[in-house]
Order: sequence, then C-alpha cells, then structure tokens
Amino acid sequence: MSEVRYALITGCGEGGIGHALAVQFQEEGFTTFTTLLPHEGRKHLTDRGIHAFDANVTSDKDTEALLEKIQTITNGRLDVLVNNAYV
Repeated sequence: MSEVRYALITGCGEGGIGHALAVQFQEEGFTTFTTLLPHEGRKHLTDRGIHAFDANVTSDKDTEALLEKIQTITNGRLDVLVNNAYV
C-alpha cells in the first residue's frame, strides 16, 4: 500500500495554471487542497474530488484558518506547496 501524499496549491481559479496543477496532482494520486477567493466558483475542482478552501493568502486570519484545517486533515504533513496565488 502506498503512502498518501498531500499537495496544497493556492490560486486555483478555473482555467488558470493553479487549476491545471491541481488536476495534475490529483491525477498523480495526491490528496489535493486548493485555495480560491470566496467569490470564485469551485465546481471545476470539487467535481474532481479536489478539496477547495476559501482563503485570501494575503490575510493572516485566512491563512491561519487554512493551516489549521489542513493540519487536521493531514496530521500536520504536507508534501507539496505551490504558492500560485498573486496579489
């Protein structure tokens, strides 16, 4: 049995590079987490089983809440971080 691998990709709006990376990581067997701004759609991710969280990565409050959620799910482990979100 292979070990579960976790990837977090920020800035995963539909049609962008973050979206493409999230799909690729998911297809490679990673449990994939993504961030979007609250007004962005997420069906393009969730329909593929990709976890989508609201987070503005320029907000300490948002990033701390995201960290807590992901640490709970992954037991504190993250294998890949792609910081794709832009300001």
